[in-house]
Amino acid sequence: MATLALPFVVALLLSLLFGGKVVEALANAKARQPVSEDAPDAHKIKHGTPTMGGLLILAATLIAAPFGLWQSYTRYLELAGGANAASNPTISWLLRICAPACMVLIVFVLACGIGVLDDLGKARKKLNGAGLSERTKLGLQVAVAALFAGYLALVGVNGITTALYFNGYWLDLGVFYYLFVILYLCFFGNAVNFTDGLDGLASGTTLIASLTLGAVAAFGSPALGVPAFYGAFAGACAGFLWFNAHPARVFMGDTGSLALGMGLAAAAIVIKQEALLLVVGGVYVAEILSMMIQRYVFKYRRIKHGIEFAKANRVFRRAPLHHHFEELGWKETQVVARFYVAALAFAALGVLLAPYLSIGGVR
Repeated sequence: MATLALPFVVALLLSLLFGGKVVEALANAKARQPVSEDAPDAHKIKHGTPTMGGLLILAATLIAAPFGLWQSYTRYLELAGGANAASNPTISWLLRICAPACMVLIVFVLACGIGVLDDLGKARKKLNGAGLSERTKLGLQVAVAALFAGYLALVGVNGITTALYFNGYWLDLGVFYYLFVILYLCFFGNAVNFTDGLDGLASGTTLIASLTLGAVAAFGSPALGVPAFYGAFAGACAGFLWFNAHPARVFMGDTGSLALGMGLAAAAIVIKQEALLLVVGGVYVAEILSMMIQRYVFKYRRIKHGIEFAKANRVFRRAPLHHHFEELGWKETQVVARFYVAALAFAALGVLLAPYLSIGGVR
């Protein structure tokens, strides 16, 4: 568990110590968030809040993760030495444990870069829709996901990386697994992006999800390197939440949300937690499904019954889901707190189902 706990503490302390300076620097650089015209009226007051706070999460994660990797290295040496499992345990650790964890961090950094490009466009033109186009943003996400899928194709052994785990059985998807990987990363990248619509919502739910997934992985394979990423991830989100809690002093922007989503997805894939993330990340899944349902039902009703009927008969009062509850009269802090409760419930359900949906680490 030290592989998870140590990077968490390091990332948390770094975020708390330097978060205020980062917020001030972003404000001075005029990296401010323009509020969407489609947002509820209560959100108009947030116009001009510093954004791109995901850079704080990025820096804290990258600095803290190596502490956990070092813990995994020392643990691996103990296990390998005691069982004579490897003639050169250091090389074995680099290939089996450090390399996958580092690839997850690369996905995290590249996804953060996509968010930076998007947030810079919005900040410079002071218009929420002035960042990357939807098609361009998705295309860049697909490129990052394809790079990750290519890595998996190169390191795959005996087809195990092309298989999904369910209750002791392996469902081998063959070459279609790599298409699944691309869709999976893009799905969660956008799911967390949609979740990031209220103060503290995305950072708090990600704190819960990453700690849960990391604990499952750490108990399943103590020497595994990916829990170091989960721990750093969670600590950075916890520290960021200090500044992002209502009323938020800073937003993470797409800089943070795309990185969080794609990073979590990449980590889940590396240690075969694909199905488990769908449960633990139930809030993300609900948020993106609400957007998809709202969009495609609207399009269908517009074609079938006309634009006026479609506008008057939306599935949700406003999407994504957290805005729907705001429209029902819930205060922002109530929505966030209740979504935290939902995230904790999904996390508990995930722990109960972990023996059936996750092997805890790559075998």
